[in-house]
Amino acid sequence: MWTNVVFFNALQLGVSWYACKRGGKPERWVAIAMIAAAIATLVAYSPYPQTFFEVEYGVFVIDLLLLGSLVGIAVNANRYWPMGMASLHLASTIAHLGKLLDLSMSNWAYALLLKFWAYPMLLTLVIGTMRHRRRLAHYGVDRSWSTFNA
Repeated sequence: MWTNVVFFNALQLGVSWYACKRGGKPERWVAIAMIAAAIATLVAYSPYPQTFFEVEYGVFVIDLLLLGSLVGIAVNANRYWPMGMASLHLASTIAHLGKLLDLSMSNWAYALLLKFWAYPMLLTLVIGTMRHRRRLAHYGVDRSWSTFNA
């Protein structure tokens, strides 16, 4: 049971390290937000026997805060991938609403819907960081933030 948690957290740390080391400011901010959310989520889960049988309100609040952070970064970043990442996280956040509306939802289905989207989010961050590196190599510069909203 805990092997998937250890695997995900190791993957999260590796991806975040890569984004912080090789990415621009949007990549770094997203990596920091995701690490903070992952740590807070570990603390916020209900005790193991009751996990996912009810709405995980602490995790729901953390997911809403992460969603707000991702949308804020997406609106201001000079990149397209943060909006895709915010959309992926929105899908995960909607799982909480599904459980709120139907408490008879299977605890396994609820857990799967919450955890599934984290892996495509990590892949999105890796691809976004790689594309940033490619733009730097090709153009010599890659603006982090859009001037459209200024």
